[in-house]
Amino acid sequence: MAAKFMSAEWIRLVGKQWDAHPEIQKDLRNFNATWEYYIEDRPDIPHVMLFCKAGKVIYAGPSDGRRRDFIMWATMENWKKILSGELTGKSALMSRKLKFKGSMMTAMKYMTPFNIHLNILGEIPVDFDI
Repeated sequence: MAAKFMSAEWIRLVGKQWDAHPEIQKDLRNFNATWEYYIEDRPDIPHVMLFCKAGKVIYAGPSDGRRRDFIMWATMENWKKILSGELTGKSALMSRKLKFKGSMMTAMKYMTPFNIHLNILGEIPVDFDI
């Protein structure tokens, strides 16, 4: 059964998948950060977030107001393209179809885990009918 896109259930599944990915665990073992995600053209859908400490997700759920290191947002149409793989993370960022707030230098330093992260978003069976 697919989780509703941007739901607490969906982001928890993303967190579980993240923690199971060996390359993310290896590349981000000394990395702590908080990500927030939202749908640009759906302000009625609450934002969700991940908090990663030493590469492990220690929180995945609704945005709770804590400081965010990275915020990513896109229109629903562009999220669908990113999650389906039609649009790569790098292409989405460069074309501004995926908007990003945070340290671009840090994001570029961790581009491989960033791309894996976007792939993980697309690995979770998702229901876009929200």
